[in-house]
Amino acid sequence: MNTHKQIVLIVALSFLFVGACAAYSAIDLPLRSPRQSAYFQSESIDRGALLFANNCRTCHGIKGQGGVGLPLNKPDFKNQDPLILVANQALIHTTLFCGRAGTLMPPWLNTNGGSLNTEQIQHLIDLITAPVDPNLKDDEGNPTNAGWLKAVEYAQNLNRAVTVIVGGDGLDAIAKTHQIGLQQLADLNGGAGPNDILPHDMIVKLPPNQAFPNGRDYKVLSTNETLSKIADSQHVGAAILADLNNLPYSLDAKANFSLLGQDGAPIPGLFPGDKLALPDGANYIVKAGDTLDSIATQHGLTAASIHSLNTARIGALQSTDPVDAEGKLKLPAGSFVIAKAGQTLAVIATAHAVKPEDIATANNIAVDVQLSGGEKLLLSASAQWVIQRGDTIQSVALANGVSADALAQANNLKVTDPISPDVVLKLPKVNQFTITGQTLDDIAKAYSNVTADSLGAANSVPANAVLRVAQTLKLPADAWGSAPATFINPGTACVQNAIPQSTFQTLPGVSTPVAAAPVGAPTTVSTSVTLSTGPTDWILTADGTAQDSNKGSVLINKGTVVNFVGKTGLHTITLNGQKNGDNFNAGDTRTITFNTSGTFKLTCDFHPNMLAYIYVQ
Repeated sequence: MNTHKQIVLIVALSFLFVGACAAYSAIDLPLRSPRQSAYFQSESIDRGALLFANNCRTCHGIKGQGGVGLPLNKPDFKNQDPLILVANQALIHTTLFCGRAGTLMPPWLNTNGGSLNTEQIQHLIDLITAPVDPNLKDDEGNPTNAGWLKAVEYAQNLNRAVTVIVGGDGLDAIAKTHQIGLQQLADLNGGAGPNDILPHDMIVKLPPNQAFPNGRDYKVLSTNETLSKIADSQHVGAAILADLNNLPYSLDAKANFSLLGQDGAPIPGLFPGDKLALPDGANYIVKAGDTLDSIATQHGLTAASIHSLNTARIGALQSTDPVDAEGKLKLPAGSFVIAKAGQTLAVIATAHAVKPEDIATANNIAVDVQLSGGEKLLLSASAQWVIQRGDTIQSVALANGVSADALAQANNLKVTDPISPDVVLKLPKVNQFTITGQTLDDIAKAYSNVTADSLGAANSVPANAVLRVAQTLKLPADAWGSAPATFINPGTACVQNAIPQSTFQTLPGVSTPVAAAPVGAPTTVSTSVTLSTGPTDWILTADGTAQDSNKGSVLINKGTVVNFVGKTGLHTITLNGQKNGDNFNAGDTRTITFNTSGTFKLTCDFHPNMLAYIYVQ
């Protein structure tokens, strides 16, 4: 073929190729583009469903039906009218970015303090505003779409993956709280302190027990190893307790420890109410809120017997008063601190167990003074040092401008003595330590939309069952995850767009406007009164007549029983600022008898606009 013919062929093929591409574009792309767009939208909705299950169901319910948060799976948000759809998407977008001021709804955008990026928020918007699929129904027969069905599926998968552990007194925890095993380890290993750093490759001797009658050796292989850490990891104290109380157990060379039942099979722990003897010399590390009475009751002792052994530490403390759970050191006269940049008097005062006013007075400065760093501040005579983990006499002395000798002398210590943030009380011989644990009701309160009954049903045990400490449970399939947080959004994430509750409630299709307090009591006495819940509503029905939501008021006589019915959402029954009983779920009922005259303002801690008034004469 000559060159001319080759050129003609190439040009012809080029035109043919271009024409084929044009025909392809004209015919195929208009068909493919919508399919591709639908695919990406479907993928976005699916991702939104997973995000909802992970982040939103705690407040809005596993199906988006509403709880502490408003319902999101509702017809208003599925409306595909272009103008309504754009308005809904804008509302949800702003709410997710900024939260809602004055409510539990936080900002979710990561740059506003939340945990989601803009793309993830768009996935949630796509889920919430996805149209109804007429071919799909939820488990109640209501029209829905694939997104909300996926959200339920993902949530139930998450519930199955959660292991719930019954809390309470395990042997390891009891041993740690009572410093059991530390002295035995110290005696076997040259008197080393419990928190002394042990040299690498040191061989630590462990005491004999039922599993190792001749004891065994433990080789230190990691840095920062101490006798205290070894006692915990090797279950030294737990084995001592089990041996003392004739509790069968297994313990192998890899430090796998388990109590055994009568049949020799492993059991998770003991039952609440079981009694244990503690070894001689057991001490007790005080927890916040402990009193001598509470400590004595659990240990089968008297408050006086504990007090007599600890007078030097606790002085004339009354048995009903809280025992200070923070280890402190007295500071010699003339102690001072050098302020650091950014510190406030409040921070310095907290570290020294005094009030900011005390430091301000000692230095003749204002309480709200701005510290630039480097200021020398004298401490008041009552100042103490609140001990932190890792502190020494020398480090505390240096931080407070005194000598180590003077600090040690003020506290009847030696400069080389270790100090600890723990407050440790000596105990008489303990023969009746009572195991404490959790009930199903205790555990249910840590989760949303979970009750003792539903938790018991999910685990085939009665709601009033006594559970072993450390027993594992599974969540009900319809659990909403952990209990909602109680932090109120201050509305500072993006002030220009934050939506106050009063404004939010007036938006079309959201809820009812915030109600004003009724003027005076009704003149007619009612005898049959029911208050039912909506998503963010109290609906009062008096003698068969329902009043406008959040505008109800009723007059009753003393002794009248008022019925409360949970129909939608998760709420509290709060009367004059005092919460009545536990949270009030959909499906719950409660009765309250009003035996005191007065005005009772009914609100909900979760939804500030919920309101009703009950006048009692």
